Amino acid sequence: MSLQRRIVTSYVIIIVLALLTLLGIGGAFMVAYYAKYDEYATDVRYFQIEKNGYKVKQLVTNSQYSKANQAQIIRDLHAYHYRVRIFNQKTGKVIYTDKFAEDELYFVKSIRADNFSTKKAKRYQWSNSAFVSRLYNYQGQKIGLVATKLTRYRPKKYNTHISKLDLRNRIIFTLWAGVLIIVIVALTVLFFSKRTLRRIMAPLDKLIAASRRIEEGQEFKPVVYTGGDYEMEVLIKSFNDMQTSIKEYMDKTAAYERARTKMISGISHDLNTPLTSIKGCLKGIIDGVARTPERQKKYIEIAYNKADEMEGLLQQLFYLSKLETGNMPANPIVLDLRTFVSDLVAKNRLAWEEEGAQLSLRLGTETSQVKIDAEQLRRVLVNIIENAIKYNDKNTALVTIDLITSADEVKLCLGDNGPGVPEDKLGEVFNEFYRGDESRNTKKKGSGLGLYIARTIINQAGGTISAKNEQGLKITLTLPRIN
Repeated sequence: MSLQRRIVTSYVIIIVLALLTLLGIGGAFMVAYYAKYDEYATDVRYFQIEKNGYKVKQLVTNSQYSKANQAQIIRDLHAYHYRVRIFNQKTGKVIYTDKFAEDELYFVKSIRADNFSTKKAKRYQWSNSAFVSRLYNYQGQKIGLVATKLTRYRPKKYNTHISKLDLRNRIIFTLWAGVLIIVIVALTVLFFSKRTLRRIMAPLDKLIAASRRIEEGQEFKPVVYTGGDYEMEVLIKSFNDMQTSIKEYMDKTAAYERARTKMISGISHDLNTPLTSIKGCLKGIIDGVARTPERQKKYIEIAYNKADEMEGLLQQLFYLSKLETGNMPANPIVLDLRTFVSDLVAKNRLAWEEEGAQLSLRLGTETSQVKIDAEQLRRVLVNIIENAIKYNDKNTALVTIDLITSADEVKLCLGDNGPGVPEDKLGEVFNEFYRGDESRNTKKKGSGLGLYIARTIINQAGGTISAKNEQGLKITLTLPRIN
């Protein structure tokens, strides 16, 4: 059964059952009244409930009996025109009494012990008299108090009686009218429930259609709702947000899979080339091609260098895997970035200059403290500087390092005089496995992981990294400053 039919059916059943119940109860009372109806009976008067009965009950409840305040209790009750009788419950000895009518006195004397309470007063109405009773604990005795007052009678008009035949016809008419009311109410409920359900089902139908589109892998389209119902607006917004998240996840997954496919292809190529060289050198030694010790040494050096190249690539991959899975131990410390960069360049300047690089530092004199893992920061800077040297097309690779310090952050800018990166590729240089030479035919070997690892490390430290072309490629690291 559909939701729409289920809701309409439930509405109708609930209303019909409620009306049938009311009709049944009303009909039962009417039939019972008809069975006992006496067209000759009269009811000429009734008594009125004493209006001060509650106040008198509270007065007696709050009072404490003693010889000293007995008179005060009596005066307070007389003020409300109540007559008072005080007696010893056990012996029946009367301590104080006003004048009672004979029938009232009979009722007062007939009150049983369970009609008294020692905690609070009790209130009664008998015939045309109002009664208030209370039992006090006084010096080990039970002292009873009864206060009573006559209420006024009010005349009542005689009933206009009808015959039993007319009463029966009226009952039958009422029952048929009830059935007609049930039918009208049921039709009304059916009409309005259908209108309400159309309002509910319209956005639900849109959601169902959108869900089927997602299931079938069709285009993601936001569901538009203008009904104005808050709950539906929240539901539609949540669904649209879910669609956006799914699309972003699918796009990210597709990009990741493309990167993985590209990685496998690149690794296969990058590993195959040195592996072929190693096999060729070893084959040459085995087959006796390298006959002289000098030539054998040269073949062995080539094989060693190629194995070293393969090891470097595998280490990069292993490092990336630990970094992404959170298994890379990190020990962030507060360090002076100016001193750190100076020491790093001093230790590696000779090796970089032998590769044809010239380094220029403008670090200023101000202390620039940041919090980051020192070894990871060293890897970031070495990767960027070696990339600048490796991919430079000039005879001398000029690498500049500028340190800019502000109140809240520290910027480290590393620039080179190389060819830069095509503008349409600037947004990809920090992507996983990106390399400028996508054909991988260049002699300049690289895994395409250096800048991706750099971005991951800087982001984990709470900073950012960006790249732009400025007479070469300029990479800027921004880290929060520790004051």
